[in-house]
Amino acid sequence: MTRQHSLKRQILLPRNYWIWLIVLSNVALSMQAEDLNCIVYNDEFMECRWNHTEGKPNITLFYWYTSKPKQECMNYIQENDYNVGCYFSKDNIIEFEQFSVYRNGSNDSGSISFGTVTFYLQNQVKLYPPTNLTLNMSENNELVLSWEPPAKLLKCRMYEIRHRSNKDKDWQVQVINAQTKYVLASVDPEKFYTFQVRSKTNQYCASTKLWSEWSPAIQWGIDHSQSEGSAGLRTTITVFSLLGLMLLVVIVTKNERLKVIIIPKIPNPGRSFDPLFNNHNGNFQDWLGVPKDALEGFKSTYCENVCIVSESPVNPSLSSVHGGSYEQCGMTQIPGKVPILGTKGEIQPKNTSPAMLFSDIAVFVESNRYAINENIYVRV
Repeated sequence: MTRQHSLKRQILLPRNYWIWLIVLSNVALSMQAEDLNCIVYNDEFMECRWNHTEGKPNITLFYWYTSKPKQECMNYIQENDYNVGCYFSKDNIIEFEQFSVYRNGSNDSGSISFGTVTFYLQNQVKLYPPTNLTLNMSENNELVLSWEPPAKLLKCRMYEIRHRSNKDKDWQVQVINAQTKYVLASVDPEKFYTFQVRSKTNQYCASTKLWSEWSPAIQWGIDHSQSEGSAGLRTTITVFSLLGLMLLVVIVTKNERLKVIIIPKIPNPGRSFDPLFNNHNGNFQDWLGVPKDALEGFKSTYCENVCIVSESPVNPSLSSVHGGSYEQCGMTQIPGKVPILGTKGEIQPKNTSPAMLFSDIAVFVESNRYAINENIYVRV
């Protein structure tokens, strides 16, 4: 009995060992397979990616559909010259059919293989986030949020809307199916609201947990926090400006040299004319320092001819000489002398002062006769 028991024990040990070895190997293969993920982006293209550890063999990917034979990836995604993924165009994507992926690799240190992973690609679709979000206020004081869907097949889309006001800490989340509009009732005009939307394929068309990324945020209302911040900033700037101005005034007042540089003195032109009145009694030529000889040179020392023209002769003797008209020229000195006619027709100067040079001049019209003075007139 003892010998039989020992034999059974020796037989069971190798069996248990192999069982544990198979289990552990399957676990290892499943863990290696879990790092592979295939995602279809908006029904336009697909990427299957995996992690690569430095020093490990480069990976080769094979794929096939139930209705198609196995083939190797045609467009590898590489990082540091290692394959880390495979790119599939839209023509190579078939939904509602089993898609299988197998990977292996080898190098000088050995080879490595991974278990086969299967997908149904309609469950691997990740949509783009909704675009063109708009907000409008209705007549019933309701805020209406609308957007454009990321792709066709609107009946297969569901959306998650999250919103909160500036008074809320947590997001309010709502899920809607096959609609592109959300209505928020009872809007507080004193609050500032923020909205975001994301989408995925709904349960009627696929079984997926892949939501799109959140759309860019859209806001409605007045952000009082920014207004208060702007007011505080303006107050701070005003206070510091006043302090700086006061400091500058103190520095300028204490430092005369700096005061002259910043605020130069305006010259007084009246002081420049003080010597004219105090030292020269208002004599401008004396103040300028002009010599008397130079002033004498400006006085006139010449005589000029004076011509008298008349149609009617002054006396018969001149009429016979000039035939009914005459002209008489003489010499006079200017200023101070006024020419007069002598008894023989010659010009005699008449003494007069410069102030009375034109004192006896009178102009009047009498039968086309213009009298200049008692000795000169012109008849036209």
